[in-house]
Amino acid sequence: MSKKLSLTNLPRWNFFKLNPSEEITEALQQLNSPNERIRSQAALSLGWIGDSSVVAALIHVLKNDPSAKVRANAAMSLGQLGDEKVVDTLIGCLDDKDAFVRGIVIYSLGLMKAQQAIPVLLHVLANDPDKETRMAAADTLAQLDSPEVIKPLIVAYLSDPEKDVRDEALDSLQRLAKILNIPNLEALIEEEKQKIAPLPPKLEETAAQRSDPLTVDISQKDLERRRKDIIETIEEELPKLIEYAIHNEVIPFAKLCERFGCDEFTFEFALTKLIESKKINAKINPQEKSFVILKPYAELSEEAQLKLKLIRKKFGIEW
Repeated sequence: MSKKLSLTNLPRWNFFKLNPSEEITEALQQLNSPNERIRSQAALSLGWIGDSSVVAALIHVLKNDPSAKVRANAAMSLGQLGDEKVVDTLIGCLDDKDAFVRGIVIYSLGLMKAQQAIPVLLHVLANDPDKETRMAAADTLAQLDSPEVIKPLIVAYLSDPEKDVRDEALDSLQRLAKILNIPNLEALIEEEKQKIAPLPPKLEETAAQRSDPLTVDISQKDLERRRKDIIETIEEELPKLIEYAIHNEVIPFAKLCERFGCDEFTFEFALTKLIESKKINAKINPQEKSFVILKPYAELSEEAQLKLKLIRKKFGIEW
């Protein structure tokens, strides 16, 4: 009978303690592990090694691995390695079924200053169903320093249904205005505003509606449904984000509540469910409204920890 994998017999991560050749060999072998956590950390570590010989293996993982976490890490590493030959591959992966993977692919294209990605990024900005993915597209378009993205960003700022996307589009426009020396940004926005139908106004709740028990009941059910949707999103996305945390790192609730658009109670509830189901390994500090990540089998040197923090900041993963 094969030996069952457990936290007590997983291999320890010793990247940065080996020579570069050994690092690459060990990480490439671990890409084939049946354990998702091992494959995920290996895919991320290959980007830190900085050797283009691993590009083909990372492309294979990005296209074929069944785990969204592993695919996202492969995309992140490809962006860090910066080999121009992978741009078309990254563009082709913008149809990945997982929104988090699409977002990381987009940020990688931005790191690589991939001008040829502009048309598909504009399509993502206008059409992707996921809010975070559209935000990633808006942010990355600002890194490509192209005048052709100004008008689509204005359209997104004026008409996207999500405030977070509109705010990201405006931030990108302001950055581009400085880079491209555009003094009349406000006039351009006003000009485009005249062509676009305004967002439908939010209906004000009348006194009669507030006092109607049926209306109150429907509103309550709507709130419960939205809370359930947020909890499901946290349960799906948080384990992917935690891949970029460091052992014993303290993470406040506040930043993640902002990311998921929820209150601290809802976030803590979802976090508790993830811990109890062993999908993440963490300890909650309810008094401090924070939690500590436990990764005893993913130890990194101080140099590697610093680099990981810089990488995740570039990719919009902050807490």
